[in-house]
Amino acid sequence: MSGRSLRKMILLPVAAVVTLMTSISAADDFRLESATLPAPIMEAGKPNVIIEASGAEPIGSGRLFLVAHDKHPSLFVIDLATGSIVGPPMTTAKFPEPNATGPKWEGMARDRDGNYYLVGAHNGKTEVERATKSFLYRFQLKDVEGDSPSIDGTSVVRFDISKSLVAAMKSQGQDDVALSKRKIEGLAIRETNGRRELIVGLRQAGGKVRAYIADITQTSPGDELDLKPLFVFQSDSREGNDSELTTLEYVPSLGGFLVGTASEDSDNAFHGNTLYFVADGSSNQATKIATFEVAMKLEGLAVLSEVKSENKTVVRLLLTYDNDPHSTKIPSRFQTVNLIRESR
Repeated sequence: MSGRSLRKMILLPVAAVVTLMTSISAADDFRLESATLPAPIMEAGKPNVIIEASGAEPIGSGRLFLVAHDKHPSLFVIDLATGSIVGPPMTTAKFPEPNATGPKWEGMARDRDGNYYLVGAHNGKTEVERATKSFLYRFQLKDVEGDSPSIDGTSVVRFDISKSLVAAMKSQGQDDVALSKRKIEGLAIRETNGRRELIVGLRQAGGKVRAYIADITQTSPGDELDLKPLFVFQSDSREGNDSELTTLEYVPSLGGFLVGTASEDSDNAFHGNTLYFVADGSSNQATKIATFEVAMKLEGLAVLSEVKSENKTVVRLLLTYDNDPHSTKIPSRFQTVNLIRESR
């Protein structure tokens, strides 16, 4: 029996019932609670085993959410309550054409003005292949509170980060091997003190979590954004496997970033996800919040709501899992969970 066949027998039942398990030290003031069970994305009454949910953001007030599929340029609208796909795949003529290797969407973010940001992996074995995945777009949606949201084609803007990403990595002393293996897997927007900043996260071997930042307060279509190093930290390993960045999100009420990592071995088996917090101003320190869902791979993280009082902050999160269904046959799933932070 192959390792993959054995994994289907063992992991599929577990994935349907596992719940979030926090692993927080006494010094931490975070906890996760009120988690829903992971639910599959549904199509025509059956779990969809095609979509690889590599990024997600809420639409409007959050009744619906948008999902990026890392094997096709089109985006999908999902009903949060039922998991059902709403309407046809969403695209625009300004997005790249589908091809064998790209655009491989790997991160999505949203700003206060309702702009969405979508980034490709920027990876590849050759420069030609890398070019098929080196995309960064900003766009807006129409009918965000209705049943048929769509991309506003007039709002679509493309930016370039290919050259500045390489320059930022070189400034950290990363060698040619690291440069050749670069892969973006996280995207976030931070808006503070009148500035709007775009942050990308790299998935790299060795468990190094790296993020880079560019000021996008004033930009023009086609601009080459100027990325600079923001933070780097060493993540924990999981059962002897590297735990690598797969998603990140900025949370204003917490004053910092949530960073998701996942551990996957060479046989496409998953070994758990870890959620970290990186406070504003920190360049090399992260707080470990939780380890969870050992049978799935976290790739999407979005804020649904934030409520902050004097001593307590409650952040409702949307988590999406890209379980590589093309090979594992495990459908992408999603869940919501409350992240609680209390002052001591």
